[in-house]
Amino acid sequence: MRQTFSRRAFLGGAIAGVGMAAAGAEEKPIQGFEDTQTNVNKSQAWQPISDRKVRVGIVGYGVCKFGAAFDFQNHPNVEVIAVSDLIPERCAELAKQCRCAMTYPSLEELVKDPAIEAVFVATDAPSHPRHCMDVLKHGKHVASAVPAAFGSLEDADALTTWNSRLTRTKAGGLACPRSGIRPTRTPTTPA
Repeated sequence: MRQTFSRRAFLGGAIAGVGMAAAGAEEKPIQGFEDTQTNVNKSQAWQPISDRKVRVGIVGYGVCKFGAAFDFQNHPNVEVIAVSDLIPERCAELAKQCRCAMTYPSLEELVKDPAIEAVFVATDAPSHPRHCMDVLKHGKHVASAVPAAFGSLEDADALTTWNSRLTRTKAGGLACPRSGIRPTRTPTTPA
C-alpha cells in the first residue's frame, strides 16, 4: 500500500521537530569560532599529528581577511607555500600574514602549481562553488571558509558531483569547516 505524504504534514512535523530541538538544545559555538583569550600564543594551540606537512595554497584576503584567520600558517602540519588575491595589495598582505614568499595573481594560476596539495578558498561566498570545482579539477584537496555552495542548489549539486567523482579516484576532496563537511580522505603526496 502506498502512503501519501502531504506538504502540510511535512511542515507540521518539521515545525514540531524544530520546536522540540530548540527547547532542549544548548547553544554551542561553531567549532573553531569559540571565544578565546586575545593574549594566547596561537602557535601553542596546535599539536602536530605527524612529521609530515601538507603544502597549502590560500586564495582570498578580502573584507573578512578569512585567508589568514583560520591560522593555517601556524599549524605544525601545514606549510603555506603560496597565496593569491586578485588585488595585489591584498595578496601582498596575505603573503605577509602567512609568512609566504610565493604569490599568484589568481586562483587559476595558483592551482597549476604542482607543489600545492590543498587549497583553502576564502574568496567571496557566491564564487566558492566555481573556485572549489576548479581546485578539484586540478586534483587538489580544497577547503572552503564558508558553506561551499551559497544560494544555488545547482551549484551545490555540481560541487557534490565533482567531489564524489574525484574522491573515488583519490584525486582530491572537499572540506568545509563551517558547514560540517570534512575531508573524505587524508591528503597524500602526489604520485
